[in-house]
Parts: sequence; structure tokens; C-alpha cells
Amino acid sequence: MRLDSMEEILRFAIRKEADAATGYRIAAERAKPGVKKLFEELAEEEEKHKKKLEMLDLKKIGQMEIKETKGLGLSETMEDIPFGPELTYEEGLRMAIKNEEKSQKFYAATAKLVTDSNLKKLLLILAQEESTHKERLEKIYDDEVLAEF
Repeated sequence: MRLDSMEEILRFAIRKEADAATGYRIAAERAKPGVKKLFEELAEEEEKHKKKLEMLDLKKIGQMEIKETKGLGLSETMEDIPFGPELTYEEGLRMAIKNEEKSQKFYAATAKLVTDSNLKKLLLILAQEESTHKERLEKIYDDEVLAEF
């Protein structure tokens, strides 16, 4: 990824969302029936994220606010889970949470490498989006998995 073009960064982010949607669709095809629906829903979410990025007006980046999202802090206590056809619902959620966390950290770390204020802001907005996605998944995990304990 070139760090000197907002358009290139945005294209990269759009491709990343499309790749994630494809990955979740493939996972859905190979997953057990109970987990298949989760992966189908995650693929749809990634498609929505992609469309949102496609609609992003780069001329308005300077006017956009960056809101801090805290999340529940669950991802920091989770280990990475590679996809496998025998994943449980809980493991599938954990995998998705970790994926969002990695994306958020990637954009935040990349923002530290650029000096152009608009590029930095775009990367921080992308990091914020990923953090929001992670927070949403953490809430589902908290409500549906941890509530059982």
C-alpha cells in the first residue's frame, strides 16, 4: 500500500472488506450448520462496510470527527483462532473479533507512519470503523456466550 494517496488507501480498505466478505462466505460453505449462519451474517456485514467505504467522500475527511470507541476489552484476552470446518459458534465469533482487532491495529499503526494530516485522519477513521465493528462483535459475544456463565 502506498502511503501517499488517500485514494489508494481507500481502495486498499475497500479490497480488505471485500476479501473479508469472501473469506466469511467460504467459511460459511465449509462450516457446520450452526456456525454457517454466523459466517453468512459476517459476510453481509463486511459487504455493508465495503459499500460504506465506497460512499466515503474523501473531500470531507477534514470535517469528519474521530470518535473514541472503547470496546469491552474482550479481544485483548482472546487468542487467535484459525478457521477450521469444526469451529463452534463461540470460536467463530472469537475469530471475527480478532480479525477486526488486527485491522484496527493495522490502520492505527499505519497512521503513525504518515505525516500528511489528511492521510493520518483517513487511517484513523478506518481504525475507528474497525474498532466499532470489533466492539459490536464483543457485545454479541458478551450477550450470547459469556451470559451462559
